[in-house]
Amino acid sequence: MNEENFEQQELFEQKKYISDLVEESSQKSKSSVNIIFGTSIITSIIVLSFLYVFGIFDEEEIVLPEPVTITETIKEKELVVPRVDSTEIVSIAEVATKTIVQVQVGQLDENEEFISVGGGSGVVINENGLIITNHHVINGADGVRVIFEDGRMYEGQIIGSDQLTDVGLIQIDKTGLTPINIGDSTGIFVGDLAVAIGHPLTLGAAPTVTTGVVSALDRRLDVGNDAMNAAVTLFGLIQTDAPITRGSSGGALLNKDGELIGITTAIATADVGAEGLGFAIPINLALNIVEDLLDDGRVLHAFLGILGAQYFEVADDGARVFSGVYIEELYGPSNDMYAIGKAGALPGDIIKKVNENSVKTLDQLITILRSMRAEDPITIEILRDGNSIVLEFQLDLRPSDI
Repeated sequence: MNEENFEQQELFEQKKYISDLVEESSQKSKSSVNIIFGTSIITSIIVLSFLYVFGIFDEEEIVLPEPVTITETIKEKELVVPRVDSTEIVSIAEVATKTIVQVQVGQLDENEEFISVGGGSGVVINENGLIITNHHVINGADGVRVIFEDGRMYEGQIIGSDQLTDVGLIQIDKTGLTPINIGDSTGIFVGDLAVAIGHPLTLGAAPTVTTGVVSALDRRLDVGNDAMNAAVTLFGLIQTDAPITRGSSGGALLNKDGELIGITTAIATADVGAEGLGFAIPINLALNIVEDLLDDGRVLHAFLGILGAQYFEVADDGARVFSGVYIEELYGPSNDMYAIGKAGALPGDIIKKVNENSVKTLDQLITILRSMRAEDPITIEILRDGNSIVLEFQLDLRPSDI
């Protein structure tokens, strides 16, 4: 009995001991899990903090593309809108064409009726009917007619003309006209806009507008022919590539502001035909001629009294440089002495300056003289044997037979 009790007790105690072990093991397991879980949380916090510090969780900026605007152009068959001057040329033409006229020249028959034999163009320069044109347009004509853009036609009177500068002047019996705006031909540059307006080929009452640029300044051009006793050399011309053709002579060359800077006079030609270059008389020179024609009925051209040649100096590198005008001889009809000769110049002298302006070429000297008049005072600096000499005197009147 005792043994049975002992065995039962032993078994019981043994069983109890095993339960305790299981419970203790379970507690230990729970404790380990708790430790591991806690450690994981701490580790995660550390890792997350590290990532946060280094900006791993910063929100990435999203760059959106610029919006694209698509414009669809729809062409209407008919669109009625107020007319707008879209270019400078439109504005220039609208105003200037009303002042550019067609000039018809002709002869009177036995019945005193006008018969047209040619023509050109002209420009209204004052409100009282004064019109400037070319000498070669009206030269030899018995009568002239002037036709405006709107078709109005007037009989004209030739006031006068000058062959050396190819400037002519016409008057019509009409007041209240709108003259063209006058510019300054000394203020233009190569490359400036040039607008030519004239009446080429007598195509109609309305003038023709062409455009280009100022291609060159101070050009010389031989015009006319010896057979007709009309050969002359024009100096100081404005060159342009704005198309000019027969009938445009006497028309207007305008700047970008629609101001008159020249009177179109000629085109360059070669054996193959026109070269696409036109020439105009500077308006400053033309207006001086107009003033003379109105005041005296003729132009009192200045005369220096020399036969001149181009003078060159030699640069250090051996190049020849335009450096003045060489006086080959003192010159005048009947071997008379004129202007500069009377002031003391001698053959062999070199003209270096005129009125304090340097003179490099013979063409430049002639251009200056064409803008001056007889009895105008002039100061010329010459070089003689290496010495500079200043001469002050009055210009003489150009002889009619030169």
